[in-house]
Amino acid sequence: MNYKKKTLLLIAIATIVRCITASCIELGNDEVYYRMYAQYLQWNYFDHPPMVGWLIRFTTANLFFDHELFIRLGAIASAAITTWLFFLSGKKLSNEHTGFLAAAIYTATIYGSIIAGTFILPDSPQMVCWTAGLYLLIDIAKYTSVNRIKKRHLLLFGIVCGLGMLCKIHTSFLWLGFLLYVVFYNRQWLKEPVLYVSGIITLIFFYPVVQWNIDNHFVTYLYHSGRVNVAAGGFNINSFLTFAAGQVFYYNPIIFFFIVTTTIAAFRNNLPLLSSQKKLLLLCSLPLITVASAISLFKDVLPHWTGPGYTGLILLTACYFSKQKATTIAEKKLLPRPLLFANALLVLIIISGMIVVNTLPGTLGKKDNAVFGEGDFTLDMYGWNDLKTNFKKIIAADIKNGVMKNDAVIVCNKWFPAAHIDFYTAMPLHKEMIAIGDTNDIHQYAWINTKRKILYPGDDAYCIVPSNYDADVKTIYAPYFTTILPPQIIEQKRNGAICRYFYIWRLKKYIAKQNPLAQ
Repeated sequence: MNYKKKTLLLIAIATIVRCITASCIELGNDEVYYRMYAQYLQWNYFDHPPMVGWLIRFTTANLFFDHELFIRLGAIASAAITTWLFFLSGKKLSNEHTGFLAAAIYTATIYGSIIAGTFILPDSPQMVCWTAGLYLLIDIAKYTSVNRIKKRHLLLFGIVCGLGMLCKIHTSFLWLGFLLYVVFYNRQWLKEPVLYVSGIITLIFFYPVVQWNIDNHFVTYLYHSGRVNVAAGGFNINSFLTFAAGQVFYYNPIIFFFIVTTTIAAFRNNLPLLSSQKKLLLLCSLPLITVASAISLFKDVLPHWTGPGYTGLILLTACYFSKQKATTIAEKKLLPRPLLFANALLVLIIISGMIVVNTLPGTLGKKDNAVFGEGDFTLDMYGWNDLKTNFKKIIAADIKNGVMKNDAVIVCNKWFPAAHIDFYTAMPLHKEMIAIGDTNDIHQYAWINTKRKILYPGDDAYCIVPSNYDADVKTIYAPYFTTILPPQIIEQKRNGAICRYFYIWRLKKYIAKQNPLAQ
């Protein structure tokens, strides 16, 4: 079997595994929140550009197939396309064997196969654009000469980067990497009008995001600038160590070791590829990783922020493995032994993850009743779908006993767990979810609120508080409601042991003129 067929087989197997995983685990905090993006399409959202919302709207057939698998289908399809682009890029750098190795390395990473490849995040479509952009740049950097084909590829690069920035602003680092390459190693591109036209194309694609922020007082950039403002806090070694550990885990400890080894080899000019292409791949990888690492010395940084930055390093690692001689039959027919172990580790993590999320007795988190389950990340993907059954019974009893009005809404003061409660409980029960709080707390719900019911004086509302996300309901909602009744408690179990409590608060007689966020 040739390497092209092996790559297609790898993609097919990985896609099946991802589909099974996507069907067996409920949506996480971010995913269910992005599902709300898809319900109300915009040119930008509080946290991110619009692509992830558009993608979910597409893969669910306009939200007709509103199931975890179809919501995540965009991520799964993006992973398959990205893996194929890794193969094509590796082939362009060297040969089909290198391409197959690149595809296998990316598949073995937790980031590529799970974080961006199964869970639906802005990273999912961004990886398609980033890898496609590198594929085009590899040709442009093959020789220092400028010709018509390279100019055409640069124009396509501008389009791809524009689409990538509609996924996530991090794609701008791909342009940064290419410009650094031009300035340091191939300045003749600075004389070519096509370079500037390509940049303008990217900006045209990104303009709707800029206009949305102008119309909304640059709320997205004010929010994210606060997240990366190193001047706001002192040196924090713990955040750096956490970030570094996340890098190792997300890119598979085995793979990460060889990425570091390969990067060192690249600086020593000990890889079988053109020097110009090596320099380009390093410049399109290291700036994003370096900047995120520097920020992590002062602020908490999510490990997946650097995900696309490893694309070039994976291609270099594939070149590193391609020059190693196979010593066993398994290595000759399948993969080098480290890559076999890395993919086996990935499968083990996937299986273990599904088992832990769905069958772990009780919780990994705290055991105090008020905050029961706090700190247990597995609860973000478990038990939300069961909440509506018990809550429906409470609603029916309250209406029958005259405790609550039939049209009582559900309120929440944070974007999570608001999105979970919205998708898994409010929507199936035809209840409105309205967020009450500061925009930095409720995020996109500040805009979603304007599409939903306005609270009027005398209206009633429920507030559902999961114990793993405790909230001081009386303090938060006292300014808005005349009476707050003691909560009714729903006990949730996992594999026979209590994993979480849901506190169902009844808020009586809204006293504000209207929802303060629907102005």
